[in-house]
Amino acid sequence: MTIGDGMCVYNNFDYSLNVQKMLNIKDGDLDILLKLYNINKKALDEMIASIREWYEKQPHLPQGQLHDRIILGHLISRGFSVEQSKEKIDNYFSARGRMPDLLGGRSPLLPNMEKYLKEGYWVVPPMRTKDNHRIMIFRILSPEMVVLDVARLGFLMGEYRLFNETSQGDHWIFDFSNATLNQALQFTPIIISKIYYHITQCYAIKMKGIHLVNVPSFGHSILALFKTIMKPKHKERLHLHEGFEKVFSVLPKEIFPKDLGGTADMTVKDICDTWYETLQSDTWKDFFANQEKNFHVDEAKRVTASKITDEFGVEGSFRKLELD
Repeated sequence: MTIGDGMCVYNNFDYSLNVQKMLNIKDGDLDILLKLYNINKKALDEMIASIREWYEKQPHLPQGQLHDRIILGHLISRGFSVEQSKEKIDNYFSARGRMPDLLGGRSPLLPNMEKYLKEGYWVVPPMRTKDNHRIMIFRILSPEMVVLDVARLGFLMGEYRLFNETSQGDHWIFDFSNATLNQALQFTPIIISKIYYHITQCYAIKMKGIHLVNVPSFGHSILALFKTIMKPKHKERLHLHEGFEKVFSVLPKEIFPKDLGGTADMTVKDICDTWYETLQSDTWKDFFANQEKNFHVDEAKRVTASKITDEFGVEGSFRKLELD
């Protein structure tokens, strides 16, 4: 099933470049998903049209920038709830102006971004679990790693997934085997709150599992802080593992590349080379340039109150966050 929007700003945008290699998305995946929710193509078109009509009536949002695939990505994540998708789309655009440290000035050409992308600080295996969940792997490969930049890269990669993903949730694995105290100190309360908010409220992601591998002793205080802002359901999905092999007791080994101990017929380099090639392509570089130029919200024209504040990145204290 093909979704398009025909808006000139996205003309010639090959958003699905290399999608089969990168995410193992195939023709018919969306149809299978729609069948699970008992939604036909006509109903989906009506949902997208309804959200677009709402979007065009929001004077604070940047007009002409909402691709149908952005709408679809949020609909999939929100179980095809139109109202929840509207809220997430508003957050998606609005967060850029409130979190410029995480979301502004992003480009796959920036030195740290290029390095982290090419070397595999983030690894996204193309295969999904039998429950249609995606696995994301974060690795620390250098003591010089800058936490803010690697987080920015993760969100940059998330843009590609937003346009193409048909999975119904994520398992994120954080391998802290090479973490340093200096890197731990970069996880300030504000950065933690912004990252968590953006993952759960701005991108189309349902967090099904958070797996922390080899957390050093100095990392437990950060983990304790992280727990104070998590919803109870996410606390229940938080798992600590002593050694990467332990992850295979809860997630299928056949999804992981062989150089991470898995049995998939691919390496981390195979995966990362394709991501590097794709995000460095002209079509995606043009998208990120357009995003930097045009994805701006005019808060002075907002009719309804924003849930995002300048001070914390989110409205209210850590313990009062309304997160999914």
